[in-house]
Amino acid sequence: MGETSGVGVIIVAAGKAERMGATDKIFAPLAGKPVLAWPVDTCQRCSLVKQIIITLNNGNLKPGQKLKEERAWTKATMCLGGAQRQDSVKEGLLKLKDCDRVIIHDGARPFLTSDLIQNGLEAAKETGAAVAAVPVKDTIKFTDDTGLITETLQRNRLWAVQTPQIFSFDVINQAYQELTTEITDDAAAVERSGHKVKIYPGDYNNIKITTPEDLALAEIIARLNPEQSKCPPCYPERHEGAKEELRVGIGYDSHPLVPGRKLVLGGVDIPYDKGLLGRSDADVATHAIIDALCGAADLGDIGTRFPPEDPRHEGISSLDLLNEIRKLLEGKNFKVTNIDTTIIAQRPKLSPFVPEMRKQISQALGIKTTQVTIKATTTDGLGFIGREEGIAAQSVALVTTIL
Repeated sequence: MGETSGVGVIIVAAGKAERMGATDKIFAPLAGKPVLAWPVDTCQRCSLVKQIIITLNNGNLKPGQKLKEERAWTKATMCLGGAQRQDSVKEGLLKLKDCDRVIIHDGARPFLTSDLIQNGLEAAKETGAAVAAVPVKDTIKFTDDTGLITETLQRNRLWAVQTPQIFSFDVINQAYQELTTEITDDAAAVERSGHKVKIYPGDYNNIKITTPEDLALAEIIARLNPEQSKCPPCYPERHEGAKEELRVGIGYDSHPLVPGRKLVLGGVDIPYDKGLLGRSDADVATHAIIDALCGAADLGDIGTRFPPEDPRHEGISSLDLLNEIRKLLEGKNFKVTNIDTTIIAQRPKLSPFVPEMRKQISQALGIKTTQVTIKATTTDGLGFIGREEGIAAQSVALVTTIL
């Protein structure tokens, strides 16, 4: 895999969920959103995670893709899983790119948290393999085939293993290459390869939804812990006295219209006989958004972040630049609350393209489309815009961080 420090996540969700009856558990509603959305939202918001692979069965690929678009999972890739768990994990490993650490998590465990990710990555440093687990509360007994007890196990040495299970890429990849029998968890594959696996503290709330009763219990957990779905994982932990700071930025950009150039606005190609002149794709809407975000988060401006004289920016998509800004925001523990942008153009008519613009911008920022507003207006024939010599855009961005 090379010398990288990327963290990849494989969300295993390709099972048939036979014990849930007619309900598909990963799409079952839980406190207002599908079960699958809970762990994937956590990984999407986590600045430690570079890539997310979601394994689904054939019948769920289209619904999964739709959910990805609705929730702006920019890090996620949908993947057809296999008949058995290890088949799905193998497919996921093939899809990971430049990730030297792998987190494997059940799609039916909704309550993945920042601590489970961070503590697991730390624990895995010791042996290259670590699994979340909780101490067994009940006494466990062995029986024979007739139901008679043959042995009482020492409860203080028993653990109920959960996910996430975290490995170095080389360790888990080798284990699965050597695997010849069916297993029920990923640590078992690593154990069979002769590698040591570290236990680290899981969470009793980190339940796996297998039956309708589990889903009912999950509803209770979600209601008793509402902040789990609101507080962005991998932010500084909320503590007594912590304050959420709101910051606003304003951005503006304009470019001349010329023949022979493609017109790109909000990441969308607009059919027109002219395009905007610039070093990049000259997308004034996205540029205004970038400037607004830079202003809100004290990141300078678009010109200093992406100098026009830099040859790397020749013809670059402004969405790529916006994605770089997203990474900078995450690195400084900012999250985007909303974007409001106005594009000012005499022609062409832009309203038919606004929904796709909102989708492109929200995906680049890893936020919902409802957090992005784009409007289009004219100058009623006034000024350089009215004379159709150019197009301008202005944007306001609201970001938050925890003090």
